[in-house]
Amino acid sequence: MKLVVLIIVCVLILIPVVIIYYGASAAQRKPNNCPAQYLAGKKSVQANKVVVCVGNSITHGRVSANYVDLIGERLGDDYQLINAGVNSELSWNVLQRLDEIIDCQPDFITILIGTNDANATLNEKNCKVSIKKMNLPQKPTAEWFRENLVEICQRLKLSTNAKIALLSLPPIGEDQSHVAYQRTADYSRIIKEITSASDISYLPLHEKMTAYLDQNNQPPCLRDADGFRPVMYKGIFKHYILGQSFNEIATANGFQLLTDFLHLNTTGSELIAELIVDFVVAN
Repeated sequence: MKLVVLIIVCVLILIPVVIIYYGASAAQRKPNNCPAQYLAGKKSVQANKVVVCVGNSITHGRVSANYVDLIGERLGDDYQLINAGVNSELSWNVLQRLDEIIDCQPDFITILIGTNDANATLNEKNCKVSIKKMNLPQKPTAEWFRENLVEICQRLKLSTNAKIALLSLPPIGEDQSHVAYQRTADYSRIIKEITSASDISYLPLHEKMTAYLDQNNQPPCLRDADGFRPVMYKGIFKHYILGQSFNEIATANGFQLLTDFLHLNTTGSELIAELIVDFVVAN
C-alpha cells in the first residue's frame, strides 16, 4: 500500500514537471528556417531572393504568432525567408551575432528589435533580469540602444548589399496612457531618427498599431504591464499544452493585437507582414 501511495505521489509530482519542461522547450525551439539551418543547406535553395528577418521573440515566433511565416506565404517561392529571431534578445545581443546574418548574403534585411531594451528600463526588476539572462555588459538605456542599433545598421550596410528596413516597435500593452506604451513610442522615435540619418527604410509599425487600436476603441482589460511574466507563462501553457491559438489567448486577456503585453496574436503579426511585404515588393 505504501508503495502504491509513493508511486501516485511521484506521478503527481512528475506530471507538472514534464508539462513545464515541454512548454519551455517548445517555446525555445529554434525556427526551422533560422540562419544556421539555411547556411547548412544553402546550395539546395532555389529561391531568387533572400529575406532575413532579425529580431527577438516576436520574430522568433514560438511565443508570438509567426509573422515571418506569414511573409513567406504572401511572397511565394521566389523568396527564401530566414527567421533570425531569438527569444529575449536586446539590441546588444543582435550585434554579437551579425556574422551569421551577413553569411546568408541577403537581398533584404528587416530589423525589429528594441522591445526588450525598452522593457528593461521600466523598472529595476526588468533591468536585473535582462542583465543576468542575456549576459549584458551594462545597464540598458535608451542611448545604449541607439548606439547598438546604429552599429548594427552600419555593419550590415558595409558587409552586405541588402536593402535594409527598421520597424518601429509594437507597444508594450494596449493602454496608451501607460508608461510602458509610451516607452515604446520613445524608442520608436529613436529608430526613426536612425533611418532618417542613413539610407535605410523606416516601417511604421508602432504608428500602424496605434491607429488600429484607436480605430477599434476597445479599452484594454489588462493594464499592469509590470506583471507581464505570469500572463506570458500562462499563455505558453495555454498554447502548447491546451492547444489554444494566440488569438484565443489574446481574446481571453482582453487584447486586440497582443497576447501578454509583449507578444502578438495573428492580427498583430499580420500588420508586420503587410509592412514587410510592401517593402520587399517595392524594392
